[in-house]
Amino acid sequence: MNSDAGLDSDIWRQFYTPEEIDEIVTRSRTTTLISGNYPIHARIYEQPGPAPTVIMAHGIIVYALLLQRMALPFYRNGYNVVHFDLPGIGQSGGPRGGCTMREMIQVWKDATDYARRTFGGPVYAMGNAEDGVTCYYALANHPDIAAISVHNLFQYGDPAGAHPVGSPLKVRAATVFGGLGAALRPTFTIKGTKAFNWYNVFPAAEDRKFVPMLENDPLGLQRVTSRMGFSMLRPMAPKVAFEQCRTPVQVIASQLNAIWPYEMTAGYYERLGGPKELITLPVKGQWELSQAFHELYCGHVMRWFGKHGASLTLTEEAEKPDGSG
Repeated sequence: MNSDAGLDSDIWRQFYTPEEIDEIVTRSRTTTLISGNYPIHARIYEQPGPAPTVIMAHGIIVYALLLQRMALPFYRNGYNVVHFDLPGIGQSGGPRGGCTMREMIQVWKDATDYARRTFGGPVYAMGNAEDGVTCYYALANHPDIAAISVHNLFQYGDPAGAHPVGSPLKVRAATVFGGLGAALRPTFTIKGTKAFNWYNVFPAAEDRKFVPMLENDPLGLQRVTSRMGFSMLRPMAPKVAFEQCRTPVQVIASQLNAIWPYEMTAGYYERLGGPKELITLPVKGQWELSQAFHELYCGHVMRWFGKHGASLTLTEEAEKPDGSG
């Protein structure tokens, strides 16, 4: 594992322009948080004075350094940013591809504590894939969180949340056999791209060239253990039922998401009991890696956070309503 967050590797640089690379390197620093038994790698963007803070993670097949287009718009618009690697992924400690959803939920709580101690308030949270679900599980009704934005929302154990596995019957069978595997051979692994189709995560034609790069990136999800896989399938209700949530929650749902169906995400949005907003990204799959997609996406999030205490002057791009539903 690289000792400097992968900065001596050329892989992450291929995702960015030279100007973005310079901004990432010169405007951020790295630190380590402790969550349970694991050291958690975090990239920090800090404003010179009092400012709102956003904490964010990443989808499980990537890591924070590959998603700095999520962090940079917030930093440019006046936020402190705490962007951490999930345990066992990127430069965070833990068994590679072997940590559970419960352990990932705990990291969100610990990152919130770090942000509050370091920067004060208000603190906001944003998740965009599996980390969107763990973000809700960890931070709904959390006293230090002013608002949340997530890209996917469901309850663990719902077969629709494991859509790539197949029909509900196949999901139930996979859960049973996954539980046996996790108990008998918790460290047994399969290739990350065999767990689900990564091209469905990044379906845009211009992003297809990046999937083989991710597949060979030592900091990404090269392997998935039975322990981790089962934790994604087993039933687990959130501590705060969706109907009981009082934290403002924005849900941004991709209309053509082949990993987590739009109808499922919108259905869980309807169950939320507190202040909420649904944004539909028309004719979009789960995610895109372009600069334009990230600016549009983060613009929606910053506008939502601005409604809930983040007093900032948004850029013109952040104020555009395109793609909302």
